[in-house]
Amino acid sequence: MRALCLKKFIVITLPILAALVFCLEVNARTNSTLENQGDLIFLNLKESKEKSRVKNSDYNFALIDNYRKFYLEDEKLEYFCRENSSKLRFKNIFERDEFYRSIVATLQYKMINYSMQAIAHYAKKLQFESDQYDNLVNGLIGSCSKNLTLFSHRLLKHLFTKYYSDSSIDKLRLPYSQRENLFASNVNEIQSENEVVVNELYYTTGVFSYACSWGGQEKYLRNLAPFLSSSLVMSYIVREISALDSHVYKDQLNDGKVANCRNQICRPYKKAKVQKEIVRPIGSSNLNFDLKVAYCDNFKFASKKFSPSANDSLKNQLKKFEKDENIVIAQFVSLLTRVPEFNVWTQDSKTIKRYVSVSNDSFWDYWAKDLLEKNSNKLAYEEALSMKLDVKTSNDSILRHGYPEVNFVVLNGEFDKATNIDNMVSLKFGIEIPHNDFMWLYRNIRSAKTFDDKEKSKELKERLSLYVANDYNKIKETLNQFSVDADLTTVITDELIRQFNYIEFLRPKSSHGTREKIDVRVNIAPFALVAIRNKRIISELSERDLKNIKSLEVLNNIESMAEKAK
Repeated sequence: MRALCLKKFIVITLPILAALVFCLEVNARTNSTLENQGDLIFLNLKESKEKSRVKNSDYNFALIDNYRKFYLEDEKLEYFCRENSSKLRFKNIFERDEFYRSIVATLQYKMINYSMQAIAHYAKKLQFESDQYDNLVNGLIGSCSKNLTLFSHRLLKHLFTKYYSDSSIDKLRLPYSQRENLFASNVNEIQSENEVVVNELYYTTGVFSYACSWGGQEKYLRNLAPFLSSSLVMSYIVREISALDSHVYKDQLNDGKVANCRNQICRPYKKAKVQKEIVRPIGSSNLNFDLKVAYCDNFKFASKKFSPSANDSLKNQLKKFEKDENIVIAQFVSLLTRVPEFNVWTQDSKTIKRYVSVSNDSFWDYWAKDLLEKNSNKLAYEEALSMKLDVKTSNDSILRHGYPEVNFVVLNGEFDKATNIDNMVSLKFGIEIPHNDFMWLYRNIRSAKTFDDKEKSKELKERLSLYVANDYNKIKETLNQFSVDADLTTVITDELIRQFNYIEFLRPKSSHGTREKIDVRVNIAPFALVAIRNKRIISELSERDLKNIKSLEVLNNIESMAEKAK
């Protein structure tokens, strides 16, 4: 449970959404596919409820959108490492060390800059006395390497004092202060604000101590190693040095500076200056690419190493966070994004489970109340069956397999809308197309869309519909018994055209001379299945009663004729 944040399992609870849980699972071939997947995830969030009904909606949705993008960059970096085996080469070992040292120093600068100001804020929030604050600061600076070059020990002491006396520090919106906007009220009752602030302060001191432990030697990374090996953290550092949007919260903590090192001396500068002056590998044409390769080839496998001359007392001071490194990293990410992490607030597994369960209960309560308010003036005897394309499931399948698949859902009522696709009964048939025609249709449909050739698009649609109709008509009568009574030929054809345009890299299942088979699935939700069964029972009973009525009419006619014959 402690590593939820680092496993990309994100729990976000809004007052109106209560609990939204989503996992960023990547089964993709390109960065653009990753972007599409991220957009699909966030589309569910934005369309789940009207933005106008959320308190401070623009602020909240921007915060969560950036959070989603922040995690997506992590997935992109992981993908880059899987797909690239490039190596960096330098003129000599000194330039190599300077390049890597600048990257590590940037991480160190960000961690120290963020944590110092956050510590000052937390201390003021908890109403530390000046001597308590001084003791805390002296203890933290005591854990710093004597070879620190970004900040001298004296400068650190000065900055800590300056931030503590600066009134603007009080206005910082740190993770705990987002609780009111992001979480339902009963979620915030699980722990007091004071308890949450104490825990955030504790792990923020861990962020500072880990950053401060590094003494500038590229070979001996000390306690920065867990941060350097984290693709989540390093995707942020790569984009910072590259002067790209890193999707972090924009305020005074994000000062727009990164580090550059010369002759083992590191200093913070504006990004534009560093981009011009930083040491580059031989043949470098893209700094962002070089930085990603540096992570994949070097930092991804970073391990804690201390120089032989390292002080034993320093090592012992840092051991108190050894079992909670994931939580220290999670708190650093929270400071960057300002989205809280439950695992920082508490290490009690029961409390974390309670956070999730209470969030789900809040979501249910809101949904039920909202439904009652909407339908209180309506009198509905029976909800009709509805059948629609399940574009999300189809797109998910495309992202995994790079091959078209058409999905329909048959629903009956609100409960069916909340049913997971895995809990539905699935009927399947296939649209078979010769491989050569399949590839020809794929290429030409995309070409016609690109060049806006409407006449050609119409011809291609007619040709594709012939294949669809050929297989669909074989099962149409059977299928209509388990769905709505309608002709789906045009709907399936239009959906296949959309999917051909959506798929960037088609991965056919067969080869030349064989046939491709596109699955068409009709997924029937539980209440819809009950409604279909009841409909069939009523239909059979009606047919039986009708036969009985006709038999009775025939009998009556015979008796009447007999009477007349007498």
